[in-house]
Amino acid sequence: MTKNIILIFGLVLVLVNVVFADNYKVNKISGIYIEGLINIKEKTVLKKIKSKTGKPYSESKIKADFQTMLEMEYFDNVSVLVDTSTWKITFKVKEKPYIKRINFKGNKKISRGSLMSEITLKEKTYYELLKLQESKDKIMVLYGDKGYADCKMEVYPTINEKTNEMTLSFLISEGNRILIGGVEITGTKVYKAKKIKGKMDKVKKKKVFKEENLKNDIDAIKEFYKNNGYIQIQVDEPKITYNKERTQMFISMNISEGKKYKVGNISFSGNIVFTDSQIKKDVTLKPGSLYQEEKFKESQQAILELYSDKGYLNCQVVPKFTPDQEKGIMDILFDIKENSVIYVGRIYVDGLTNTKEFVIKRELVIREGDVFSASKVRRSIEKIHNLGFIDAVDPQILPTDKRDVMDLSLNISEGKPGMLSAGAGYSSVDQLVGTLQVQHINLFGRAERLNLTWEFGARRQNYEINWTEPWFLNKPVSLGLGLFDTEVTRDYGSIFSAYKEGRKGGTISVGPRLNEYLSLFFTYTYAHVSVFDINLDTPTQASSNVVPTSDVTSSIATQIAWDTRDNIFDPSKGGRQSFSLQIAGGPLGGNINFIKPVLRNSVFIPTFWKFVLSINSTLGMIQNYGSSSDIPVYERFYIGGADTVRGYEYRSEIGPIQGGKIEYVYNVEYKFPIVQEKKHSVIVGAIFFDVGGTWNNPGDLNLEIGSNERDSATNTITKFRMKSGAGFGIRFTTPVFPLRLDWGYGFNHEPGESMSQFYFSIGNIF
Repeated sequence: MTKNIILIFGLVLVLVNVVFADNYKVNKISGIYIEGLINIKEKTVLKKIKSKTGKPYSESKIKADFQTMLEMEYFDNVSVLVDTSTWKITFKVKEKPYIKRINFKGNKKISRGSLMSEITLKEKTYYELLKLQESKDKIMVLYGDKGYADCKMEVYPTINEKTNEMTLSFLISEGNRILIGGVEITGTKVYKAKKIKGKMDKVKKKKVFKEENLKNDIDAIKEFYKNNGYIQIQVDEPKITYNKERTQMFISMNISEGKKYKVGNISFSGNIVFTDSQIKKDVTLKPGSLYQEEKFKESQQAILELYSDKGYLNCQVVPKFTPDQEKGIMDILFDIKENSVIYVGRIYVDGLTNTKEFVIKRELVIREGDVFSASKVRRSIEKIHNLGFIDAVDPQILPTDKRDVMDLSLNISEGKPGMLSAGAGYSSVDQLVGTLQVQHINLFGRAERLNLTWEFGARRQNYEINWTEPWFLNKPVSLGLGLFDTEVTRDYGSIFSAYKEGRKGGTISVGPRLNEYLSLFFTYTYAHVSVFDINLDTPTQASSNVVPTSDVTSSIATQIAWDTRDNIFDPSKGGRQSFSLQIAGGPLGGNINFIKPVLRNSVFIPTFWKFVLSINSTLGMIQNYGSSSDIPVYERFYIGGADTVRGYEYRSEIGPIQGGKIEYVYNVEYKFPIVQEKKHSVIVGAIFFDVGGTWNNPGDLNLEIGSNERDSATNTITKFRMKSGAGFGIRFTTPVFPLRLDWGYGFNHEPGESMSQFYFSIGNIF
């Protein structure tokens, strides 16, 4: 019985398979054909589509292929036929005309090459109506920019029906070149017409007229009046006339100056979050002062920023003016619509290729769920730029399905994180010198820094390795390790190559960041320092503290720093104040004992546009203690050269020749951008003034500027004065390898010294 059931079941399966076999048959494409091709090769089209002969038929693929062919630049129209009996697929196409030649006729003032480079239609491409219109517009703009405002143009296409090849002919009637013959200003009473015409930068006699230039110049006139109290200034629609030959155009503008106003009462309405007195602190307009549009806009923007810092991104500030013409007073009401607080939803980081996302996110001072503070967003962007390997950060605020929540998207453009540099040169002083340096400031995409340096020359050999992890154990703490081996030939006063100084050792540094601006640094240094090959012959020289030594310095330095700079590589505002204390010897070991406190203050003040005034002052002292009877020559303060007082040689022209135990340096720089890329200064110019001095003891400190005071009988120096210098320079502000080229002139040189110096150095001066 069981065998019979199995047999019957098997027969049923066979019958089902026979009956429904067609439903399971795979339909394969027998062929793909393209009809209507003239200039396009069939294989060019077949390469673009997904359907292939011998492969299973797929309706979704056919639809995708149809869309692909429509999007090709070759066809005006595409249709598809599928023969289900043979599964042959036929695409019928209508090719766009192939542009074989573009001709220009009538163009005498603009060459064919210039016209061809301007238009979007090109020879040996396929005709598109949209590109033809774009080309016509571009030609008309080109002629208009050159003063041919009456230029007219017709386009005639001819097509060879057999080859589907097109010849396009642009027939141009250039007309006369029309220049501005004159500008007339009428209606002015307060200012002379000549003064107002001076505010027009672009629309001038013998210049080509452009509508946009006229609009900008009218805006400049209005801005001038409004910044001088004439808030109701009106400029009538300009009247334009032509001479008989239509070679000159004349522009006439009538101005209604209105009354001059001072600022009256300033009031606020609608404000609940901030009181009137809190808002007034940020308002630069003051009652009784002359009305200035510039200060009004600053005040309006300041109110918006005050609210945006608290998350009121949708805040609106609408001004209402109430003039008193008799008194010449303008009352201003700032009507504030606060709207609701906005919170941060998700924060997205896009555009990264090498850098890990957490490297960017850990720099943010704004977090998901925080109030959407505009100032925190700005500060976050500054900190991202301070990483050194980010070229640009484009923030975007994205709406969400929640009314009071918005997402923040940061689109990052990465720069070059590493650099291999090499250089060599020769001078009569240093002889052959060279440098090979490898720097990487985004190692493994984790913002780790690695620096390998080799400096070589007849008077200098230096090997350095430095590595820094900015977030040790994912905490806001930097960890740095370094090794160095340096040998330098030193001068002593007027003695060239007086002795050699060698240093070998290493450093370990830890820098916890306490908050956004406050940081601590701890650095331990172990160094073996030697002074050898001494070349001092006279008794005076021999009595100096340049003696053969082989010392071990073991020291720890602590520093506290308050840093509010917006950009640590090229600051435009903020400052950095620091106090450091280095202690060597004692319980740390070694045979050199000293204490060295240094106080430094740097301030960066924006002036106008991107001009920045930078001021720095440094006060340092060093004092021996314990078994050390004096400070060795290699630990003393020396100034002059590229990093302190420019215009003087390093170590030999300011202060005692054996170095000082106290120093004071004051620098002023005025910097301005020369070349910018992506809104960042790449090349910066600077003019500077430096002053400074060193002394043996605090009691010798003398803040007078001038030549040193000497004994008339022995001509020996009895009092060291500070010396000053000034000059100019160029900064190449690449974060990986910042370079400075300076020329300094010293005002207080001693007889026989060179009055000026050139410097080429690495790193910022402060």
